[in-house]
Amino acid sequence: MIDHRPGDLVCTASAGIRLADLNRELASAGQMLALDPPGAERLTLAEIFDGNLAGPLAHRFGEPRDLVLGMRVRLSDGTPVRFGGSVVKNVAGLDLSRVLTGAGGALGAIEEVTVRLHPLPEATCTLVTGAVEDAAIDRLAPACVEYAWPPGQTLVRFASPVAGALARRALAVAGGDLVEDDAALWAEHRERAAGMHRHRCLPADCPQTIERLRAAGATVVVGRLLAGDLWSDAAAPEPAPPSRLEQRVLEAYA
Repeated sequence: MIDHRPGDLVCTASAGIRLADLNRELASAGQMLALDPPGAERLTLAEIFDGNLAGPLAHRFGEPRDLVLGMRVRLSDGTPVRFGGSVVKNVAGLDLSRVLTGAGGALGAIEEVTVRLHPLPEATCTLVTGAVEDAAIDRLAPACVEYAWPPGQTLVRFASPVAGALARRALAVAGGDLVEDDAALWAEHRERAAGMHRHRCLPADCPQTIERLRAAGATVVVGRLLAGDLWSDAAAPEPAPPSRLEQRVLEAYA
């Protein structure tokens, strides 16, 4: 079941519907639910919101927790309850829909979700480059900025009516190659994170975290460097040694 009126940027849907099916329906109105986790073709909304699963689009649009407006949930005792609302910025106080998102079903079974939608981009274009200067690239408002090792490259995707022009400006800053027909590139990249371990760190600590993952035996590292969100086939690496300031604090309170 999908409750959506063309032109509205809000949609209510059964949690059992697959994300891919929902987005095919929304595409006829020029809209999308801006989520793209690995395996999106087979995942239901319940699975995505239970796990707070996201992909490269989280760079601009956020994770499921950022897009949910309301939920209908069945509690463990069978009681049906509804949280949140059906319009943007409708919730005052504690937003229980956000609490339930990512809870893995421990607080109740999600039966229906109301979500914020975004317009489908008119065009996309991707810059494939090496290391990028974060501030210079982010000023151009890319939809996705993703790291991929191997081969050790950064993918910067622009999604707007002027995607090509923005990508060429990014090319002038960072160098690299442009890919205009980039759907296959991103479909392949998204799936590289499937089944991987998640590693969170400060964005500034991403280079060191990547090196520790590689030293721990990683053969794949992908993720959002600007958000400090990495995925790898290696388990958690050894923590970085404390800084001089952290060491002094530890010694003072030991």
